[in-house]
Amino acid sequence: MTLSNDSKSWPHLSLDDPLFGESCLAFLEDLYQRYLTVTEGENADYIPELAQINPDLLGIAIVTTQGKIYSVGDALELFTIQSIAKPLVYGMVLEDWGWESVFNKIGVEPTGEPFNDIIDPDEIQQKKYNPMVNAGAITTTSLIKGNSLEERQQRLFEMFQLYFARDVEVDQSIFWSRKTRDNLNRAIAYMMLHFNLIEDNIEEVLDLYFQQCSVLVNCQDLALMAATLANSGLNPITGERVLQSDNAKRLMSVMYTSGLYQFSGQWAYQVGLPAKSGLSGAIVGIVPHQMGIAVFSPPLGEHRKSVRGVNIFKKLSHHFKLHIFNEIQSNKSKHKEKNKPFLFSSESPSINNFLEYLYAKYLPLNEGNSYVSEPDITEVDPNWFSICIVTTDGQFYGVGDVEQSFLIQSISKVFAYGLALEDHGRDYVLKTVDVEPTGDAYNSIIKVEENSKRPYNAMVNTGAIAITNLIKGKSQAHKLNRVLKMYQRHIGHPVYVDTGAVVSEQTKGDRNWAISYLLRNFEMISGDIKETLQLYLQQCSVIINCRDLAIMAATLANNGTNPMTGKQAINPDYIQDLLSVMFTCGMYDFAGEWAYKVGFPAKSGVGGGILAVVPGVMGIGVFSPPLDQRGNSIRGIKVCEELSHHFRLHIFEPISSPIEKNY
Repeated sequence: MTLSNDSKSWPHLSLDDPLFGESCLAFLEDLYQRYLTVTEGENADYIPELAQINPDLLGIAIVTTQGKIYSVGDALELFTIQSIAKPLVYGMVLEDWGWESVFNKIGVEPTGEPFNDIIDPDEIQQKKYNPMVNAGAITTTSLIKGNSLEERQQRLFEMFQLYFARDVEVDQSIFWSRKTRDNLNRAIAYMMLHFNLIEDNIEEVLDLYFQQCSVLVNCQDLALMAATLANSGLNPITGERVLQSDNAKRLMSVMYTSGLYQFSGQWAYQVGLPAKSGLSGAIVGIVPHQMGIAVFSPPLGEHRKSVRGVNIFKKLSHHFKLHIFNEIQSNKSKHKEKNKPFLFSSESPSINNFLEYLYAKYLPLNEGNSYVSEPDITEVDPNWFSICIVTTDGQFYGVGDVEQSFLIQSISKVFAYGLALEDHGRDYVLKTVDVEPTGDAYNSIIKVEENSKRPYNAMVNTGAIAITNLIKGKSQAHKLNRVLKMYQRHIGHPVYVDTGAVVSEQTKGDRNWAISYLLRNFEMISGDIKETLQLYLQQCSVIINCRDLAIMAATLANNGTNPMTGKQAINPDYIQDLLSVMFTCGMYDFAGEWAYKVGFPAKSGVGGGILAVVPGVMGIGVFSPPLDQRGNSIRGIKVCEELSHHFRLHIFEPISSPIEKNY
């Protein structure tokens, strides 16, 4: 897409500024005029009626959590909601059954696949799907409570009315088109029925699903719906509660990781907002605690998303600094400072006491297996366990085996990625490695993009090896020295490589050799494969402890400045990049559930460490060798879940959530 750069320079105003409304409308009008002339993309023809919509339509709307409405263009033009109904119905079902009951049937992992993908039977049994793809959405629809189809329809429409503050209607022509022709979704529904995930009359479930997708809405309706979620489930126009605040948080989590299907990672990376798209050409985005945004423009581009919509959201996010990880200003940000007392005030449980409670609670947990590359190479005690917190102003809290050494393993991928970004810049790195979650294991071999052959992201081995290949250096020794100096900046002291571990992985790590040759085959890495793989294994075999881990995490939380040394460890321009990819991809095939339950950026390693970042507040390090089947520390996950819950650390946490103390 080529556009002139003659857009005016607009002031960057906060929502609280009295001039925000005037500036916002002027900026929306500027965007409308600039993108109205864009002719790329084609209307969806998956449903014949959608192909007939005027492709020149363009509407943009914003509704704030104070109930202010700003819109331009065709913001009142009606169209069918399509897949944007999915998160709303998911919220309704969460209210009906409770999140744990729903979670037992419908997973929350990103699939990396299109919305209408036929999911592999093994993946269905492992719940490797989510309520934003059609398989999960149809299953969600089957959970709507009611004694008859009519009662469930009525409840569905009443839910929409609460969000939109008006009565709603169904576009009968599109409904009947889907009911009579949509054999793909009928096939998906019967697949879910086969696995006993749908128990009701399948045709009634499909009727409900087709009806919810055929509800007529406009841009302002969708912006109000998004503002309701941004406002923790409270409609800012009517003042009515549509859903509980914790369920609003859960909706935003799934929308962030999966709302745009196989484009969700790129969206999270570039726009950084919970969002949902639909085949009518609408995209809705949520700015937590601030506003809802909707754009409607029928022509779809790559990944079947509105061409104008995607680009307008990028401009809005950049201009108003809306990305959830944008510009971390530790101890300086007004928003962070306003909410910081939840952890450090007199009302907060003592951090040390709480860490001691968690240590005592989970030390007896005797599950999982520790990772060793080969027997007798090193001794690993399954009872090693430590929890550390370092705040962005340099306070340290720790319990357990704080000084016990272990290998950094895959946690190194975050920092190697940062070094590659500093060496080449994000545009160049993105051409080599994408930022899409896949829902696959960390050591998956075959996950490269079909057309570009790029690895899906830098947190899995395939992407991490390609990233290591980008690290600059005059020689192999120089490259290794740069990696070690990089670690030193983040930790505050020199680090060393466990040579025995490197040699063991070189001789036993056939899978990584296979990945490397696959990358070479697709011309995604260059140079000596042996040297690249050796550097990769060296960066993974650096020896650290839990205190080091927490300091590294706090450095990322502190916008790249080590809070212990006061020195800049990484260019702050790339912190947003690292946190975005960690949030969507850092826990591999557990990333969706982590975002859902814990809700802050993290990275795990098979050495037993978990590094977690609470932006602008603190870094968390947990070390415990026993791993689950995904390669994540079992105790580490439990500890981070409790820290998030008790101290309200989830990135989408309602501001008014109370602190709990039950230990």
